[in-house]
Amino acid sequence: MKNEKCTARRWMKVISLSFIIFHLSFSEAPAQVRFGVKGGFQLASMQFNSDDLRRSNRMGFFIGPSLKIGLPLTGLNVDASLLYDQRDLRVQGETFRQQSLVFMGDMRCGVGIGEALGIFLLGGPQFSFNVGDDVSHWFAADGELHQFSLQETMLSFNFGAGVTLARHFEAALRYNIPVGKTADFTWGELSDELLQQTWHHAKTRTNAWSVSVTYYF
Repeated sequence: MKNEKCTARRWMKVISLSFIIFHLSFSEAPAQVRFGVKGGFQLASMQFNSDDLRRSNRMGFFIGPSLKIGLPLTGLNVDASLLYDQRDLRVQGETFRQQSLVFMGDMRCGVGIGEALGIFLLGGPQFSFNVGDDVSHWFAADGELHQFSLQETMLSFNFGAGVTLARHFEAALRYNIPVGKTADFTWGELSDELLQQTWHHAKTRTNAWSVSVTYYF
């Protein structure tokens, strides 16, 4: 019952935040606002604070609506996107699927090269809300009990660059850096009485490279 209440509260927060963001975007939208769809792929790299754990890179994808808001200063734009993000994480031979609802807000500065081409730099915060399983348990081949716990919410920052093609298409390369830990990993051995004898703890941060393509209507 407690987990159900926590899940319900989390969904209410996500829905409320999403409504506020898009309501403000449309209600205050000047003539420079353009609506589009963003999608892409990412390569996530987990970094543990323990040398005993193996690391590996895993692919993921994201997709969702996007707004580009032009500012009065020439060359400055705000890119606000609400995305469904799915990535696979691998820990000690076990693969997990992380599913998140992501709000990405980038400030962009760019210049045009002719009428059909532009380049820009970008940077800004990203807020992620976990909408999949938070905790996973399993027994390893040696009998150790493993537990992997994802953060329910995560703040990170994006930095990158991109190009604009023919006014309707944009492609960007981003590097995402989390603030704080992404997850906790705990493992240990159980006695015959099912009492924990030894716990080991490790924290992980997940950095990610991503390539996105956006089509603006």
